[in-house]
Amino acid sequence: MPLGLLLLPWPAMGQDLDVDALSPAAVQVRVADGTGSGTLLVHDGRALVFTNRHVVEGFDDVTIAVLLDVDDMAVPRFEARLLAYAADHDFAVYELTRTVEGDVVSVAGLGRGDYGFRLPELVLDDGRDEAARVRRGDVVGVLGYPGLGDDGLVYTTGIISSVRFGDLGGERLPLWYVTTAEMSPGNSGGLAVDRAGRFIGLPTAVRTEQATGGRLGMILALPFVLALLEQEDELRRAWADAPSAATGLTLDFRLEPSFGELRSAVGGGVHEVEVIGGGDVDVGYLGGDCVGYAAARPDFRWYGTAEGGRLHIGFRALEANADATLIVNAPDGSWHCNDDAFPGTLNPALSVDAMAGAYDIWVGSWAANSFIRGQLLLRPEGAGGLATGAPTLDLQGEPHFGTVALRAGFVPDPHAIGVTAGGSVNVGALALGPDCRGYAATRPDIRLVWRGASERLMILFVADNAGDDATLIVNGPDGQWHCNDDAHGRTLNPSLTFLRPEAGIYDLWVATYDADAWIPGELYITELPATVP
Repeated sequence: MPLGLLLLPWPAMGQDLDVDALSPAAVQVRVADGTGSGTLLVHDGRALVFTNRHVVEGFDDVTIAVLLDVDDMAVPRFEARLLAYAADHDFAVYELTRTVEGDVVSVAGLGRGDYGFRLPELVLDDGRDEAARVRRGDVVGVLGYPGLGDDGLVYTTGIISSVRFGDLGGERLPLWYVTTAEMSPGNSGGLAVDRAGRFIGLPTAVRTEQATGGRLGMILALPFVLALLEQEDELRRAWADAPSAATGLTLDFRLEPSFGELRSAVGGGVHEVEVIGGGDVDVGYLGGDCVGYAAARPDFRWYGTAEGGRLHIGFRALEANADATLIVNAPDGSWHCNDDAFPGTLNPALSVDAMAGAYDIWVGSWAANSFIRGQLLLRPEGAGGLATGAPTLDLQGEPHFGTVALRAGFVPDPHAIGVTAGGSVNVGALALGPDCRGYAATRPDIRLVWRGASERLMILFVADNAGDDATLIVNGPDGQWHCNDDAHGRTLNPSLTFLRPEAGIYDLWVATYDADAWIPGELYITELPATVP
């Protein structure tokens, strides 16, 4: 399929930029399973490292390597601790805590050169100076530590090909700078500067056009990053919560739930899950009605798929005298807690507004070092739900061809998966929408977990045989159904395009137009412009 990109020549940065002087600000971020790049700067009186979330995902502590000699390899020099991240925008910020020898880091010492290098004072582009705003055609330089450069700093140049804007807190801000500057895996999170040496963004991703080998880089714009740091709602679930006074531990929604997860349409009966509540985290640090002791890891995760209605959550202990508590973190970052649902019971229960996104659920015990076995009860109610009867599409089913987790800027693009379309479910009888037709399997063919901010996401199916007629059915993170039969008048292959796709789970079915048919082919997921063959 033609996915055309135009590459422009790389200009020189000019003689006014001292790359060597800037180089110590471009650091290497090291974690147990690899390396990436970051930008070291002093901001609000703290020694911080800006990087991409995908570089450090799963690691609260990282090692920072720096250039003690601009002509040599990076040397491990500091330890840093996670302060915050914004998963939807692939950004994370760490603070230097100690040197690798265990000494406390002095912010003033960084500028004096006490650690074997002198940290430059970066000029930050906040996007508010209209005259200095980054524009298409501007020259850009990228510093980072790509894998092909071993542990050496690599510097490349290019131009800004386009500027893509995003909305944050009602303000329209530059979100992505698309560039011809060469970037490779390992560059992510590094330092992007303009001709004058101003810090303008974080190199984040590379998009490649497979047919021609064309490449464009994506730079997360610094004006958007700085605005993120001012948006409490955007980082509410990222800033470390105040630790429990008793244990120093917190509930951590980033961990995988101990007893599974559930995704269901709004409506339907009660879902029961066996769990064991209790742990060593004193949840009283959350305040309000939050009491008891729970595990750091969520016990269960429920994915809401639509706005409106209510979600009722309760816990029923197997032992009558067991005193359990309930703690829920909603998709908007708010905490909800209960001890006893009503007089005469020790079992907790909550009702919260239904919304799209993840509800992380903990069952606690009133007493420390006490574990309570029982059933977690989930009952969604409100509008919608799938048609009942036999057979139907099952949002909770295990996908036939696997689960795919992709983030904005993923490579290689497009992502291809072999799929065989068809099944026994008459989609047209489910009244999901005027374009929802064909015959599909009960369980999804593919489950896509999507993260990050992108202008577009296209899903298309290409049959192996040109005469085969397939349809595409997708249930998005908002619980809405999206369907297509023929992408255009010259093809029988279907496609769907999501503009500014919402982060979350997309369940995908590829159906056949005719009953009792099976159609092999390739399912493609892409952020690039594409023509369906």
